[in-house]
Amino acid sequence: MRSRITGKISRQFKICLAALVLAVFFFTPSVCRAGNEIYVAGMPDSWPFEFYDEKEGTYQGVLPELLEEAGEAAGIGVKYIKPSEKDRRLDLAGNIQADVVWTLGLREDEIKDAGLKKGRDLIIYEEDGKEKSISLAYTKSMETADIEKLEKAFQNIDTAKIQGAYAAYAAKGDSSAGKVNWYLWIILGLVIFSACILVIFPAFFLKKRHQMELMAYRDDVTGRDNLTSWKQKFSKYIVEENRNRYAVLFLYAGIDVVSHIYGYKEAENALRLISDTCEPLIKQEKEAFTRFNEFYYVFFVEYTGIEKLKERIRNMQESVADEFKKKEKKYFLELHTGIYRMTSVDEDPLKTIQFSEVAMEYARMHVQDYALYDEYVERETISGYAMEHEAIHGLMHQEFIMYLQPMVSLNSGKICGAEALVRWQNPNRGLLRPNEFLNVMKRKQLTGKMNIEIYRQGCQFLKQEAEKGNCLRLLFNFTVENIGDEQFANHLDAIAEQYKISRKQIIVQLNQMVEMSQSDIYVKTIKQLRKFGFDVYLAGLELDRVFFNYLYCGINGIKLRQEMISEIHKPEGKVVVRSVVELCRKLNLEVLCVGVESEEQEKFLKDLGCTMVSGFRYYYPVSREVFSELEEDKQAGS
Repeated sequence: MRSRITGKISRQFKICLAALVLAVFFFTPSVCRAGNEIYVAGMPDSWPFEFYDEKEGTYQGVLPELLEEAGEAAGIGVKYIKPSEKDRRLDLAGNIQADVVWTLGLREDEIKDAGLKKGRDLIIYEEDGKEKSISLAYTKSMETADIEKLEKAFQNIDTAKIQGAYAAYAAKGDSSAGKVNWYLWIILGLVIFSACILVIFPAFFLKKRHQMELMAYRDDVTGRDNLTSWKQKFSKYIVEENRNRYAVLFLYAGIDVVSHIYGYKEAENALRLISDTCEPLIKQEKEAFTRFNEFYYVFFVEYTGIEKLKERIRNMQESVADEFKKKEKKYFLELHTGIYRMTSVDEDPLKTIQFSEVAMEYARMHVQDYALYDEYVERETISGYAMEHEAIHGLMHQEFIMYLQPMVSLNSGKICGAEALVRWQNPNRGLLRPNEFLNVMKRKQLTGKMNIEIYRQGCQFLKQEAEKGNCLRLLFNFTVENIGDEQFANHLDAIAEQYKISRKQIIVQLNQMVEMSQSDIYVKTIKQLRKFGFDVYLAGLELDRVFFNYLYCGINGIKLRQEMISEIHKPEGKVVVRSVVELCRKLNLEVLCVGVESEEQEKFLKDLGCTMVSGFRYYYPVSREVFSELEEDKQAGS
């Protein structure tokens, strides 16, 4: 009896197990990757792009063919998951039951929610007057190496071949699968369909091909000629007979600085505005211009005399500046143009750009509107390039060192702090002052890194002084490169924390810059610095709207420059300085007076109640070692 019951249970168990296996087999798509294979979730009915042919039992259409070809080129097998009646691409991809899907008919939010990664656009077509695109979307199961192989394989498929595949499917139709309307069996329908194939589709694809060719010669920011188009026009318009009548211009407008402060979107707006302004100033069919290396512009123009060419450049720069004023931009452009006059042997367009860029760099270095390329300009500019490489090397090897301009308390006469300055201990050129290298640092946008290096040295110095029992304050200079960085305040705070420095020992000095005062990043940075506990001083005082913006941000000190202090010997100067000091006192702003050189200046400032000064009357800038000796001597003397 027990044996019979056991046998019955065993048979029932086996039947249930078999049913479970069959259910898993039929209802769960298998996507275990064997070797170098990928599984694709397709659309059951999206002719002519992708559809399932029940008679053949395979997926057909433009997209499967392209994927098959790309897979063969990449050494990757392609297998389609058998479809259901509904489109289940997102379900299969979301459950990692497929490696790849086509994006046709999927919205961006659906692709994102499914955790898919889009590849490059492979087919671009027009629907209801709108341009649409199709690309592959990969699930997390897809290996990065396979993605790169597939995308590279697609790049090697000619665009015309893609369009041809599309046209071929459009011409064949899919009557056997029920994809073609029954009217195709009517003679009139056949005639209309044939007309579409013979006239409309070729015209459509020719139009799209023309659009793609235009895109290949259009700048993606300005919508005008890109460098490829510019070079083609250069070779077309400039021939041996007229080369001596052409010049290549290299325009710098400071858009790199705009991008750093206001973001790349505003920089793009500025680039488009420059293009719109320059377009009517160029002779069509003879001259051309284009955006170059992201933030610059290059032109080739005809000229009959150098003075007329210079006048034309001045007019062009004035037109650009005027347009920016009309648009009420928050910033000012820095316009410099390099000029290279072509010779009969100048055939390479890139060489002429290189020469004009050298002239532009010379114009920037010497703050000129324009400069002509010649041997002297090249020699001096190349020398500047050499120093640029030395500067990069110097930052990497700590050649930029901190010097200190001692600050004195007028109440005690003792050193109470210092302004951190910079010197370059160049192994080949010796000890260099800022006026000998700052232009180079600005051109290479290295001042921000240099300032942070000096700040780091300053915090290290403050820690060493604290270990000796000295509590000093250091003032550090920072520039646009620093303040425009959203992480600047956090960076300063982290370094101070590393050396266990009280934030009240650090004074962050800012220059009063009109364009910066309207930058949201700049305002946020100042407020964050004050929140961390840093003192923030404004260098100089200009009583205008900008000054109020700084006040609202929370600055708590003013540095009166040597230019103002030097006027104390005049009655008018005394009135101005007294008024400024009293104004600062009413606004609860600390005052640091620098450039004090005479007893008269010292006495006047002391009578006004100023407590912190610096200048040659007390000390010259010194190294860290000499500064420590000065402190010891002062303490010994007292």
